[in-house]
Amino acid sequence: MGIFDRYQSTDETIKKYLKQLWEYQEAEADLMVEIATLLYEDGAIDDAVGFLEKSVDIYHELGLFEQEASILDLIGDLYMNMGENTTALKYYRKCHQICTTKDLPIKEDVFNKIQELEELQQTATKISSKSEMKTSTSSFDEDSYSEIFDEGFSEEIEKVDYEEIGSKLDDIIALLDEYAVYGSYQKFDNPMAHIKEAIEMSRSISDDKGEAGLILIMGDISLKKEETEKSLDYFQQSLKIFRKIGDNKGEAISRLMVGTAYFLLGETDEGSTYLRDSMEIIKFLHDDKMEKAAMALLKSIYG
Repeated sequence: MGIFDRYQSTDETIKKYLKQLWEYQEAEADLMVEIATLLYEDGAIDDAVGFLEKSVDIYHELGLFEQEASILDLIGDLYMNMGENTTALKYYRKCHQICTTKDLPIKEDVFNKIQELEELQQTATKISSKSEMKTSTSSFDEDSYSEIFDEGFSEEIEKVDYEEIGSKLDDIIALLDEYAVYGSYQKFDNPMAHIKEAIEMSRSISDDKGEAGLILIMGDISLKKEETEKSLDYFQQSLKIFRKIGDNKGEAISRLMVGTAYFLLGETDEGSTYLRDSMEIIKFLHDDKMEKAAMALLKSIYG
């Protein structure tokens, strides 16, 4: 009987160690998510996604499907905020498959995101077709608009007139609601310092719209200094906030800015996507001033 007691004791010890290992692995995955959060806040997006991917693998191995789905959804959000909609869709679909199989509570929310991105992709496809553009009811010259997109991005960037483009961006930003308040900060000798203070104030009173407008102006100022990568970061931050609060005009303007920055950095495919999406939003806003300002910007980009 003593022999069997020994086997029973060994079995219980293994179970104990396996339970501890499971807990350590879960804690490791949780820690990776925390690290990813800090990396994202520092702007290290690729590293953040890498840690999130590792946490997904661990959650999957442990059978923690709700955590796995949650992180896949988060990665999708990160890519969507960066404008990489195709990649975002890939993660949302993985997430939705798990949610459907396990009947998780975020299922409907993820499904709505998938629908939104699929509709956006369909819209972009329509815009790229000249025949679709000619049947549109937009008020601006759509033949010219289509020609710009069809031909402009195939050309090499030889010389960039930052002053001219900056002037066109000013005209577009001036169309923001309450711009009279936002724009006054550009008149200071050290506008960035004053704008940063204003942003902190906006955050303290939960004024998301004001914060987004101010960040957009920071991007505009940075672009005029030819600090294009920094301006892109500001424009993307602004876009994220405008999307969150459902401000279509702010989103359209931010997408124009992001697209312009990508174009100036030589990343013309990314720039094309943002500019097309922006023009589609503008078309449905029926805002003649914005349409004209946007077309002037496009023409200054392509020369």
